[in-house]
Amino acid sequence: MIFRRATAFLVAAGLTLTCFAGCGETDDSSGSGAESQAATESEAEKLPETDEEWHQAMIETAMYSYGNTTKMQEKIAKAQAGEEVTVAYLGGSITEGISAGDDACYAKLSYDHFAETFGTGDNVKYCNAGLSGTPSQLGILRLERDVLQYNPDICFIEFAVNDGTDINYQNAYESIVRELIEDDVAVVLLFSVTAEDYSAQDYMKEIGEYYSLPMISYCDALRFMFENDRMTWEDFSDDQSHPNVAGHQMVAEMVNYYFDTVMDVEAEEYVYPTQPLHSPRLVGSHLYENTNLTPESLGSWSEGTDVASFTNGWSYVSGQGNEPLVFKFNAKFVYLIYKEMGQGNYGPVHVKVTCDGEPYNEWDIDPVTSSGWGNPQIINIGMQASEKEYEIEISMSEGAEENFMQILGFGYTLDE
Repeated sequence: MIFRRATAFLVAAGLTLTCFAGCGETDDSSGSGAESQAATESEAEKLPETDEEWHQAMIETAMYSYGNTTKMQEKIAKAQAGEEVTVAYLGGSITEGISAGDDACYAKLSYDHFAETFGTGDNVKYCNAGLSGTPSQLGILRLERDVLQYNPDICFIEFAVNDGTDINYQNAYESIVRELIEDDVAVVLLFSVTAEDYSAQDYMKEIGEYYSLPMISYCDALRFMFENDRMTWEDFSDDQSHPNVAGHQMVAEMVNYYFDTVMDVEAEEYVYPTQPLHSPRLVGSHLYENTNLTPESLGSWSEGTDVASFTNGWSYVSGQGNEPLVFKFNAKFVYLIYKEMGQGNYGPVHVKVTCDGEPYNEWDIDPVTSSGWGNPQIINIGMQASEKEYEIEISMSEGAEENFMQILGFGYTLDE
């Protein structure tokens, strides 16, 4: 695996880092020990000088690793040959383009660069599956619907500021990686960061190294510039997490640098790790919505919801009693997806689950939280070693019959 780890002592393009054998020796007989040491430190600590050199150093610092280049080189050759190639982007609001717009976000800009550089007309297609407020735990549940159905050749994964760092996030993230690789997709990991310097990139880098994947870290690049007083967060973003228009342009340049240089890196045979690094139990996840799942009973609910990318769920209709919404289907793991709110008369809702006719568990789920804003949220409501027949009964909790509630869908897995 080929890495580029830049620090404050790495220099921009055209500047070189020189290493000397015997650095630090002070042989009085030579009379040149102190001079040699001073010269070595001067060479080793030489930093970029011009604005252009600093900018280039930032771009190169983002290129954390090229990983194994075989798959990406194959996809580029496919595009150059005029075959259809789809470049996909899966992530949160940064990938969606919040604060920059559909045409000025890093995803569209880097896709345009790829299409112009390697395409032969209109053979390169674009798929942006960024969705605000979603971590990898929801990303894996919508991977099939939002990405795989478009037969992607290349897919960027961006969840570093939306993910936590516990094992559940690691399992979900690795599940996305494994499913894409197994579907013959060239995977690229992109690592973001917030104004408070939060990023989940450390565990993501471990997964990337394990699978020999290319990794681009604008987290590393920004830290490099901040530590050397060459940029402030406000140069990059107008809020706490989203790149502004100039910030998206910077991220696109980092991705474009990878595209422009990856063909120069020697390709090696890729060996896919048959054993996972963690426990990616969500590989092969599917999504149920009202387009492919009919309830056993609609009860006091109606079809349709209003969350972006999740409009095919079920909504509670107040004033028409509190008859439960009932589903029945086979699955191993089941995740309930619902609308989360920061305030208002939403929920709570009572969920009762049985497996193969036996009582399994019950929950009262409150969709109103301090971090909610109308986003999709998930909760695991079923986990079995093999497929079982689940019956799921959903009704408003006692005293909440006049409130609102939206069930957006169910994520689930089956026996392989």
